[in-house]
Amino acid sequence: MNSRGTYVASRTHHAPMWRALRDDGWRITSTWIDEAGPGQTADLGELWDRIAREVGESSRLVLYVEPDDFPLKGALIEVGVAIGVRIPIRVVAPRVELEPRSLRPIGSWVRHPFVRMCGSIDEAMEGADLCL
Repeated sequence: MNSRGTYVASRTHHAPMWRALRDDGWRITSTWIDEAGPGQTADLGELWDRIAREVGESSRLVLYVEPDDFPLKGALIEVGVAIGVRIPIRVVAPRVELEPRSLRPIGSWVRHPFVRMCGSIDEAMEGADLCL
């Protein structure tokens, strides 16, 4: 078992869901979830440096997106970092309808070999690390 943990990416209003998973024992490496409210991040440059480091030190990235979460913003950068450091990406997009060819509104990057679409958070977390 890889003990590096899971980086989670989404719009900030999903932070409570990620904190609950962490409280349930999942090894969540994303620290942005603890400062997701307006004005809670003192230094955005430091945040992005930290995000890149956290993604790179994780064993996977889980992206969660709902229909009202578009456009994705920072989550796309986090996914790009994950592809760049060659870690698996799991995408959970309940009720998001994808166009057949372009895969909009998410995008064609979901066809990258490191990416797998999942039907639920449980499926995306399957095999992930717990804090034991």
